[in-house]
Amino acid sequence: MTSPPGTQQIGERLTIALRDSQGNTQELLGILQDEQTIRTRDGSLKKFDPDSITHWRVVAPISAKAGFGAPLSMRIRELEAAAATTWPAETNTEYGKWLLRASPSNSYQQNSVLPTGARPFGEPETEIETALLAVEQFYRTHGLTPAINIPLPAYTQLDEYLEALGWSIATDFNFMVIDTSDLQPLTQQQKLSVTKSDEPTPEWLAIRDKELTANFHKYPAQYISIFSDDQAVATGRIAFNGNWGVITHVLVKSDFRNQGIGKTTMFALADVARDQNCSKLTLQVDSNNSPASSLFKSLGFRLHHRDRCRISPPHIQ
Repeated sequence: MTSPPGTQQIGERLTIALRDSQGNTQELLGILQDEQTIRTRDGSLKKFDPDSITHWRVVAPISAKAGFGAPLSMRIRELEAAAATTWPAETNTEYGKWLLRASPSNSYQQNSVLPTGARPFGEPETEIETALLAVEQFYRTHGLTPAINIPLPAYTQLDEYLEALGWSIATDFNFMVIDTSDLQPLTQQQKLSVTKSDEPTPEWLAIRDKELTANFHKYPAQYISIFSDDQAVATGRIAFNGNWGVITHVLVKSDFRNQGIGKTTMFALADVARDQNCSKLTLQVDSNNSPASSLFKSLGFRLHHRDRCRISPPHIQ
C-alpha cells in the first residue's frame, strides 16, 4: 500500500493517482489542502480516499513570473483560492462552487461569498435567483449583511447582474503580485530589528487596533514584528499556499509612519518567503488606501486583478 501524502505536503502541488474498489482510475492535480482534499487548478475542492491512492508525487514549481503563465481566469482563481485558504473564515459553507464565508469581524474578505466556478456566475448550487435567496438566509443567520466578493474581470456578468438588482459596492480591493526576487532592500536600517514567530506574539497583537479572531490558528503562518529601540512598531504576516506567499496584516504604528518602516517590514516578509523557497508574493489592498497602494507600487508590486464586494440592498437585509 502506498503511504498517502501527509501534513508536510499541505500547500504543495501534487499529482495523485486513485483506483476505487471497482477498478476505476482517476488522477487529481492541484494544491493539497488537507490529507483528504486537493484544490484543482480551476479553484474547486476535490475530496479523495487516501486508501485508494496508487501513487502520488510532488509537482515541481512552475517558474513563470508572478501574474503570468496561464489564462487570466485561471490565475485569478488560483490567487483567490490561495488568499481564502491562508486566511480562512470562521465558517465556510460550500454552495455549489460558491464559498459562503462568515467570521465575527468586519473584514469583507472573510464575510462574503466567493465564486470559484465557471463564468458567468461562478456555478452556485442553484439558479442565480435561488442562490441569492440562500445567501440572504446564510448571512441573516450569522447576523451579517449579505455580501458577495466578485473577482474582476472574471465575473463581470455577475457584477452587472447584482448591480441591476440594487446590490451596492461596499469596497474594491486590488490584488497585487511580485516576484520574491524583486523585493530586496538596497540598504538595511540599522536601528530596526526583526523578529518572527509561528504565532502572533503579545507585541504583534498590541499593534493591532482590534483583536484577531481564533481563525488565525487555522492555517500555519509566520508573524513578523519590527522593533525600534526595543519598541514594536510594525507587523506583518505571511502564509504559503502552492507557489504563493500571501501577505496580510502589514501595519505600521501611526507615530512611526513615513520613516521607511513599511518597506523594512515588506523586505522582512520577502526574506521569510526566500527561506521557504517561495518565488511569488501576493497581497490585497483597499483601492481607497492610497498610502498603502503607493508603498506597494514603489516596491514593484503589480496589479493582477480587482475584487469588488457588493452588499445586498436594504429591503433584503
